[in-house]
Amino acid sequence: MPLSQADQDYRRNKVTGSLVNALMAAPTEAALIALWREKIGLDPPLTETWAMKAGAHMERLILDHVASQNAYQIERRGEIIDHPTVRDVCVKLDGMRVGDGVPFEAKFLAPWRTREEFVPYYYPQVLLQMMCLGVRQGVLVVAQGTSEPVEHKIDFDDDYAAEMMRRVEAFLHCIRTLTPPYPEPPIYPREKWRTVDIVASPTNWSTELFGHLLDYADTAEAAALHDEAGKAARALIPDDVGKCFAGAWTIARNKKGVLTITTNRRAA
Repeated sequence: MPLSQADQDYRRNKVTGSLVNALMAAPTEAALIALWREKIGLDPPLTETWAMKAGAHMERLILDHVASQNAYQIERRGEIIDHPTVRDVCVKLDGMRVGDGVPFEAKFLAPWRTREEFVPYYYPQVLLQMMCLGVRQGVLVVAQGTSEPVEHKIDFDDDYAAEMMRRVEAFLHCIRTLTPPYPEPPIYPREKWRTVDIVASPTNWSTELFGHLLDYADTAEAAALHDEAGKAARALIPDDVGKCFAGAWTIARNKKGVLTITTNRRAA
């Protein structure tokens, strides 16, 4: 849904739902600074692209369709909601389900985009809506091409939310002090972790990983023998012995009675 001039003025110097997607997905430094410059009024808002116009046009149709298919009522469309405790943080709702207050975020995406990619990317935006509304669940509704819209349930993640708000506060500090921001590593919701096959799709860390895995396999037998030998050695120590010196080795008992073996090879 396009922003009116009043909405644009209201959003200036604030962190919004779409911005938190960028804060959690680690854009380039140049991209993040461009967002910061827009927020502090140095640059005008980005010119609305065809994709943005299409998405805004389809938003109402997407929500109307899922509402009719599931007997929902979706209200508060286009309403701006402030965060209840953090100043200068707000969201603009696509809609909210009547009865349980669950926010619905509608997206019209290209057919080639996958759930494994777009759900983690838009997760922060829905999460911030949940925080502004005081609920623990949200829905990301995605339509792609001529396929039926699909609802993706978004659950609240306390650890993720805490990290997101830390980044929000940091970005707000950059706005208030006119200090350019810098991107941080991407953070993904735990339930949205992706699956990779580094044989089918090699990465820049594939070779190093294979090297460690080969070492892991080669030392498995020695590691098992190491554990068995240590267990047998500790079993020989009488219960009333707190410390035993054995040449290069020392077997010591801690306050809980657990024996630990340490070694000094130079004493051997």
